[in-house]
Amino acid sequence: MRSRGRLRACALGLGYIGAAAAAVSASPALALWDGKLTPFVEEKVTRDDNVFRLSKNVDPVAAIGSASPGDTYTTTSVGIALDAPYSRQRFQAGYTWSATRYSQFSDLDFDGHDARAIWLWQLGNDLSGQLGYTENFALAPFQYTQSRTPDPLRSRAAFLNGAFLLSPRWRIQAGGGVFDQTNGDPALQPNDINISSADASLSYVTPANSSIGLSGRVEEGRYPNRTFVPGSPFDDSYRQASAGVVGDWTVSGVSHLNARVARLSRRYPNTPQSDFDGNVAVLEYDWKVTGKLSLTGVVRRDISPFQDIQSSFVLVRGATVRPTLNVTEKIDLGVVLDYSIWDYLGDPGLVAGGALGRVDRVRSATMSLSYKPLQSIALQASFLRESRTSNLPTADYLANVGSLTARLSF
Repeated sequence: MRSRGRLRACALGLGYIGAAAAAVSASPALALWDGKLTPFVEEKVTRDDNVFRLSKNVDPVAAIGSASPGDTYTTTSVGIALDAPYSRQRFQAGYTWSATRYSQFSDLDFDGHDARAIWLWQLGNDLSGQLGYTENFALAPFQYTQSRTPDPLRSRAAFLNGAFLLSPRWRIQAGGGVFDQTNGDPALQPNDINISSADASLSYVTPANSSIGLSGRVEEGRYPNRTFVPGSPFDDSYRQASAGVVGDWTVSGVSHLNARVARLSRRYPNTPQSDFDGNVAVLEYDWKVTGKLSLTGVVRRDISPFQDIQSSFVLVRGATVRPTLNVTEKIDLGVVLDYSIWDYLGDPGLVAGGALGRVDRVRSATMSLSYKPLQSIALQASFLRESRTSNLPTADYLANVGSLTARLSF
């Protein structure tokens, strides 16, 4: 019965894709506000053979009440995007509502959204920047909880930054922002976090628009639902500062290097055993190998984004390679290969095994094939294989995820 339900869900989703594509291909795309406003609908069918990212050492029946950890689900999205230049200003905004429905694990059915509004401002010839707000409401990734309990995660950010040319060769940049993240699962609400940050840099700019400079950043995080208790590994705040070098170098007409290297210091007021001092770096190289083939490589040693690890403190070292092949004018083939090592350093009691020095190794390979038969229709097929090994016996997993997507713009 479960297999039949999965097949019905897959067939229904593919039917939506085919019918919608046929309807749009029969009529030209609408041009709203001279093309500045673009409504769209999207249907995605996904098959995931390990939804909750369970370890091979875990009995799925005991953990999730089912012998099979896999499921087929559909995601229907409706949204609108705005990109409107006005004089020397540019206004960008978008809103997407999405509904995900599972064939087997219906308790995971979820309606979420993604919103953004950005003003790319320009004053005179030498002063420019961005003012913006973003919001996302979605289920937290299961690889960090490995639990059947869904966690609706709301993330919001507001930011302002600007750049000023002091002279044709010197540029100063500064910015600030606030971020907050809240968990819907009551058990994870102690991980809710509010972050405020500010950064500045001074760079030398060459006639070829390459640059190198010095940068600094300060950050303060607070966990509003935590109260520190002496002897507990859970702190209620932290302060972080970093200083280093930033560079942006056009190596040639077909290659580009972006780099950031810094010394970072993080301090916890009540749990100094979680303090960190170390070097961080991110190097990204873009290379247009031929007219049809491009390659991006990233090497990093950095602090993991807070939303990825439930507000614990993780140092990530790894590399990513992303080749993209433009097969024809309408067909693109993309591959993403990633390997990273995750060292859990801060808040050792927050993640099981952290007090023992938990270390994870994550490997992933993604292949996607995109086809755009018309300007208004985009089709994509993708496959992801991801694995994690760990010195924590129940933290490993292997997952294979395949999906078909149709996006229709009007």
